[in-house]
Amino acid sequence: MEINFECKKCGVIFDSEVGSVSVCENSFRPQFEKDIICPKCGQLSIDDVLLTELGQSQLTEATFDFEADEIFYFGDDDLNDFGRYEGECQGCDVFQPLNDMGPCEECAGKLDRDLIRQREWAYSALAFGCPESKLEELRKEVIQQHGAKLELIAPTKGNQKKKKKKGKKRKSGAGR
Repeated sequence: MEINFECKKCGVIFDSEVGSVSVCENSFRPQFEKDIICPKCGQLSIDDVLLTELGQSQLTEATFDFEADEIFYFGDDDLNDFGRYEGECQGCDVFQPLNDMGPCEECAGKLDRDLIRQREWAYSALAFGCPESKLEELRKEVIQQHGAKLELIAPTKGNQKKKKKKGKKRKSGAGR
């Protein structure tokens, strides 16, 4: 596997054949079968380089070839079909399979749609990798299929309509 790096020492951008890629279960950092070799500085550690944008894509592609239980070991008893653990959902308070963030599959979908409705693209899994030019189309599609009302996220005070206070109007000069 070739990955594109930038050397922190000399600033050169280069490709390095790193062999197979895995992820350390303690640090969650990538581990390479072969050394990273800068054409000017020679052998480097992972701390001596930066991943370029291309390198990030290449590393993601390399790690997508693994199943979750091949990259990280959580123990067979802890894994389930949807996510990693069974527990109480942060959205609906029901004990069931959860993803790594704490919601069940249904609540995770609601949360993601709410983030898209609010144009919080950076936090949405569905919006990840979607070209900027298509984000509004994605939002319109979510609203068309599921409605404009938030499903899981509580609306902020700024989004609520102001209620007029009922009561008697004070006449100017009254009570003077």
